[in-house]
Amino acid sequence: MGVDFSTLVYLPNYDLYGRDVTITPTVSQGSGAAAYGARGIWDSRTINVPLDDNSFLTDQDTILDIRAREFATPPVQGDHVNIPADGAVPAEGDFEIVNVWDNGGGEITLQLRAIKKAP
Repeated sequence: MGVDFSTLVYLPNYDLYGRDVTITPTVSQGSGAAAYGARGIWDSRTINVPLDDNSFLTDQDTILDIRAREFATPPVQGDHVNIPADGAVPAEGDFEIVNVWDNGGGEITLQLRAIKKAP
């Protein structure tokens, strides 16, 4: 008998660490679909890639993990995500989904790219 990771592992973590987000399904449900509320676990970290000349290429890897069961139609590449303030935690802003990974156990990782407004 298999382990239900989505319920036994992910659900308690999302209840504790999950953060409200707004998904705009520009691709997954078409350009006219309304934005909707959801939740996910957000993380952003610096990545340093060593180069041949002993220098480093520095980048940012920003992700939002979501529980697959909480979505009738999960977000896909090209959809937008807004992460507003959460109490004392500041807003993270607007993002576009650039990659999607499904771990096959009930969790989907959305790799995000910040949407910057031109000055």
